[in-house]
Amino acid sequence: MPAVTANGCAFNVQCDGAGRDIVFVHGEIHGTVYWEHQWPEFTRDHRCLAYDRRGHAGTQWTDHGFSLVNQTRDLEALIAHHGIERPVIVAVAFGAAIAAQYAIWHPERVRGMVLVAWSELHDALQYFDRWARASAQVVRILETDGREALVEFLRREGGRSVYMVIPLDSPIREKCVRMFAQHPLEQYRRGMLEFATSVPDLVTPFRALDVPVLGVCGANDPFPDQPPVLAGMRHFREAPMIPGAGRFANWEQPAAFNQVVREFIATLP
Repeated sequence: MPAVTANGCAFNVQCDGAGRDIVFVHGEIHGTVYWEHQWPEFTRDHRCLAYDRRGHAGTQWTDHGFSLVNQTRDLEALIAHHGIERPVIVAVAFGAAIAAQYAIWHPERVRGMVLVAWSELHDALQYFDRWARASAQVVRILETDGREALVEFLRREGGRSVYMVIPLDSPIREKCVRMFAQHPLEQYRRGMLEFATSVPDLVTPFRALDVPVLGVCGANDPFPDQPPVLAGMRHFREAPMIPGAGRFANWEQPAAFNQVVREFIATLP
């Protein structure tokens, strides 16, 4: 993917297709790899943008800028750089927090939103507590034994004692382990923790928006969506849970996920 410099960071960015715009935002210690089934599907009739977020593998390392506010500025700058207008934003996990902050700042610039596994929107500090314990182990392994030792550790413990969203019995397990293990040391030591502690109460301002929002969740997600949290949001609805999928419904059950997203986009003006 080509590098695009925006907000003081060189991002690996993929932008392709023609038609109305879709922007994909991945979660924490994730990556663009899990859009592999959405990219060929939606670039057929949309212009799509995806990028590796600040602090993540593939993008330039910076010693600053991991907060929600600054990572929302990253998204803002990348959208402006590519001349994207009123996109549908599809975001997973902590990517949903970035998407929500962007919509709070610029509701008139968002055509619609698909929030996948969006419990981070209201439970950020719970994730921080779990990550703080996991990060101490991950950093120690990377410092003493290296990257492949981390991969082996996550093969044994991912989804069991650390990073509980890694699926245990799934065709994507190995890809997921590799994705979680690929990032710079400092991202585990501080980048992801800084991000989690920077997420404020987004629910109250987000719920007041007049933006169409679809929630999507896998039936096996260990931290499932809580639709009542957004009760009263005028244009929010939660899709039926996708069977056979956990945290990464778009990766584990791509046909079902893509259909749900297409049906939602078809309702947008």
